[in-house]
Amino acid sequence: MDYNNKYIQTFNEGMLAASSFVDRKLITNNLFLEKLNDLTKEIKNSNGRIFFFGNGASSSFANHMALDWSKNGGILSLSLSDSALLTALSNDYSYFEAFVEFMKINHVNSNDLVVTISSSGNSKNIVNVLKYCSENSLNSLSMSGLNEDNKSLELSKYAIYYPFRTYGMVECAHQLFLHIWLDRYMDIKDWNKIESQNMDANNFKI
Repeated sequence: MDYNNKYIQTFNEGMLAASSFVDRKLITNNLFLEKLNDLTKEIKNSNGRIFFFGNGASSSFANHMALDWSKNGGILSLSLSDSALLTALSNDYSYFEAFVEFMKINHVNSNDLVVTISSSGNSKNIVNVLKYCSENSLNSLSMSGLNEDNKSLELSKYAIYYPFRTYGMVECAHQLFLHIWLDRYMDIKDWNKIESQNMDANNFKI
């Protein structure tokens, strides 16, 4: 099999082999998505927010999804993408505490959801976010990969893990799941579409 087809086959197999947890109990991926969808509806109904955190490529996913959920999903969502604020918090506290301090500034509460995106699941600033959520009874969703004994799985209320061994695969899996979650919430089904989406305000088509 050529490299392209093998890559796609491996990715497909890994996506289907994901492990999903609620309160550290393994459940099916379909049930996990439905529970997450129900939680998201509760967040919307309580005027809650979604906070996304990640480093590197995962930071770009966090920014992307904060945009999509705010603009298309109708739920105010934030990520720490302001370089002045990020560097100020990192300088005043430490880079490892910057995300937590951002949460404190924004008074994250039980109506909100905190989402962490980390390929390893062990990035110190991500672990600190999840510890803060656990200590303060905040809803948290972690996304991880590479090794199943990572700290994100231990600390988050909702967790999804992809059994890939390389960063490229894990990052692709995370980005795909983020869109699966949003599209499920918005009830978007590409397989039923005749017309393509148009997000222009004058000709909006979901």
